[in-house]
Amino acid sequence: MAVVLAVADVGVIKNMNNIKSNLSIATCTLLGGTAQQANAIENSWDLDSSLLYYSEDDDRVSVTKAMAFLTGDLSSDDTVNVNLVLDTMSGATPTGAVRSKNSSVSFSSASGAGSSTVDGGSVDRVNFSDTRLGIALSWAHSQDRLTTLTYGGSLSVEKDYQSYGASINYSLDSEDRLTTYTAGFAGSFDEIYRKTDGTPEPLSFVDDNNMFSNGERYSYDFILGVSKVLNRKTIGQLNYTISYSDGYHTDPYKVISEASLVEDTDTGEFAWAELNRYYEARPDNRLRHVIFTSMAHQYGDTGETVHASYRFYTDDWGISSNTIDLTHRTPLSAKSYIEPHFRYYQQSAADFFLHSFVNEDVSTPIILPEFASSDYRLDEGLGITTGIEYGTKLSGGNFRARIEFINWQYEEAEYDETKALVLQVSYQKLFD
Repeated sequence: MAVVLAVADVGVIKNMNNIKSNLSIATCTLLGGTAQQANAIENSWDLDSSLLYYSEDDDRVSVTKAMAFLTGDLSSDDTVNVNLVLDTMSGATPTGAVRSKNSSVSFSSASGAGSSTVDGGSVDRVNFSDTRLGIALSWAHSQDRLTTLTYGGSLSVEKDYQSYGASINYSLDSEDRLTTYTAGFAGSFDEIYRKTDGTPEPLSFVDDNNMFSNGERYSYDFILGVSKVLNRKTIGQLNYTISYSDGYHTDPYKVISEASLVEDTDTGEFAWAELNRYYEARPDNRLRHVIFTSMAHQYGDTGETVHASYRFYTDDWGISSNTIDLTHRTPLSAKSYIEPHFRYYQQSAADFFLHSFVNEDVSTPIILPEFASSDYRLDEGLGITTGIEYGTKLSGGNFRARIEFINWQYEEAEYDETKALVLQVSYQKLFD
């Protein structure tokens, strides 16, 4: 099951939006061959390992993520990067159904963990567990003093999701090496399914259990960017990305309720009564635009550094978002620092987002739209992240630790608030 985390836009994470594999044999082979060909090249290698824990309140989603990033010089013109990630995810996630007190329905839980039937209570959350294993490789080759080509590939595997990707990136430095221009292309193929039975028919009754084959999706990303050293203490960056995806975009586990508000005769309060439950349906394609800009500036006698970024996002589903990210690094000594972090994220709702299909006249069948989803991630929302990182140099490496608190507020979703805690420790080892 794909879980989207709002952890400082880890990239990062979608859809970030992914992972692990063993490349020791291939890496050693490359190193051995290169060492014999390049006599006096100083091979510098960097291993950055990290363990991250993400936990939502109310016994919802928890994720443990182990990461390793290996970077090294194969020659004076070639650098390789190997990124390995292993996720374990578990907990309970909202299905999109209303919290009703009168329903009796069956529903397959996330990641094929089985099904459950509840009499007198709605299955508005389901338990799940999943493991994600992934790898991303890149090879950067300097064609001459000013130009570099970078080739990349990635693989991500879960119980109910597989993704394969490739990329190419071209960068050009100005003659004074103060400006870098970048152009890149990436493509991926995703296969989405439920562990036991493919994908459900969109907007079909859950109880009918009408299933189709596995879903497939192709995605293409184009990026143009420029980064510039403005002075010896300031650097700026500006990127534009356009993305197009075609194929299966629906979440095979999400549902949407047909419901009516009824009055409790004892209390006089109104509550949702679920009449039917449907699988959601999303469009088969999506066009996205992203503008990202950032600036880092060092000031003061102690080398304090402030980093600020802004990201604007919009797509043809009606979603637009604004993200502001701020960090301020303050040295505590020659070897250590603290870095507070603040992130503000605001998004509008998708055109087809609905809390539910409201039926005020239960004797009249409702007319279903072409697309509909009650997934809280498509609702209008506001997210605030605050945290702090501590880093210090140790013998032979660098240690970092951070803690962050995330609070999401949604306008109409059945679960209109998400609170989460993020803990991460990292150790970077340099090899010469």
